[in-house]
Amino acid sequence: MATTRQGKSRPGDDQVVSVGGHRLKLTHLDKVLYPETGTTKGEVIAYYSAVAEAMLPHLRNRPATRKRWVNGVGSAVKPGMVFFQKNLDDSTPSWVPRRSLEHRDHTNEYPLVNDLATLTWLAQIAALEIHVPQWQFGRTGTRRNPDRLVLDLDPGPGVGLAECAEVARLARAILQGMGLDPMPVTSGSKGIHLYAALDGKQTSDEVSTVAHELARSLEADHPDLIVSDMKKTLRDGKVLLDWSQNNGNKTTVAPYSLRGRMRPTVAAPRSWRELQSADLRQLELHEVVRRVARRGDLLGGVDRLADYRAKRDAAKTPEPVPSERAKNGTGQSFVIQEHHASRLHWDFRLEHDGVLVSWALPKGVPTDYKRNHLAVQTEDHPLEYGSFAGDIPKGEYGGGHVDIWDSGTYELEKWRDGQEVIATLHGEKRGTRKYALIHTGGEGKADQNWLIHLMKDQP
Repeated sequence: MATTRQGKSRPGDDQVVSVGGHRLKLTHLDKVLYPETGTTKGEVIAYYSAVAEAMLPHLRNRPATRKRWVNGVGSAVKPGMVFFQKNLDDSTPSWVPRRSLEHRDHTNEYPLVNDLATLTWLAQIAALEIHVPQWQFGRTGTRRNPDRLVLDLDPGPGVGLAECAEVARLARAILQGMGLDPMPVTSGSKGIHLYAALDGKQTSDEVSTVAHELARSLEADHPDLIVSDMKKTLRDGKVLLDWSQNNGNKTTVAPYSLRGRMRPTVAAPRSWRELQSADLRQLELHEVVRRVARRGDLLGGVDRLADYRAKRDAAKTPEPVPSERAKNGTGQSFVIQEHHASRLHWDFRLEHDGVLVSWALPKGVPTDYKRNHLAVQTEDHPLEYGSFAGDIPKGEYGGGHVDIWDSGTYELEKWRDGQEVIATLHGEKRGTRKYALIHTGGEGKADQNWLIHLMKDQP
């Protein structure tokens, strides 16, 4: 789709497309919805199409409330007008799935964002934000018990994402003690959301009660950092641990939803390792598209070892081939393996989120800070591979002899997923040295190409 930096559409911008068997007219594709970045409606539609596979499971069968900025988000001086919509209007396509929900004194008909066509239609009408509750409709339209718990960590004046990340780690410890496995989402606004899957046996009121008790417990243990009361006067220098969004009548901005802020930020699922980063920040739409293409949906428990297993037969190779997907972890091991395959190369692997993120170095690790070496990213490997040495049979993937060139632990300075990694390696054989891995910016096959750089200033 062609884009311009102008706020008006040109003749010919409109397109009629078929999405999932439904005809949909896309209009004003060049209209700028985010003036600060020049992001157009066409780019918004393209974003939602790119992340649909990851996003739709978090929307499916939930009544969707929309926030629309039909003329764009405006500027800090003059914000754009926003329309908050619950009920469907007469212009809604007949094929959009919907359910009715009774409120105290009226009934609203909500869309169910169950498919790409409906998600595309919402982007077409500039519904930048999509908000949903923690429960789903059943097949007959009855309201089920919630299938997830959510905590909204909202920084007050004087604190930011770093403090939210600290609270997230504290809440994680308690939730894990309850048998839950929470995952963080930077909200695209100011804070962090924590999601934990539930088995659907508790009502919304029961889940809200538990969340409230958790918030009060953390507030009692960390009164200088956490507040669970909504009063704004109590929030200076603290993080509000908002438990109330578990109420059956409340909604939370959906994972992968854009936000109606000055820049096109996204409610983006993150890893726990990322929350440790000193440069943690909100992510924007192009970054999230790249992450989803590379890593899938972190919130959905993506199996990062699927590619690794697909290339190996445990009956034919001595390499470790675990049957289960990797678990989210925070270890900091590394290994560099000398691999005498069809071509000699070195495999550089850093433990990250429960796997060994891996690069092949055709010329080995650099020894001169003035000369960078190519690093080709390969599939993630299981943590067990960190101790592997031996012979991979000829004819099998990567066939040849493998030796451990060095291994140990590393200190992470920066991890910008798909862009840049800076780490200090503490090797058992080769000592301490600091490297940077930098993505070359290529696309297609070249998307795997990085450079590895020996830092000039060594520890």
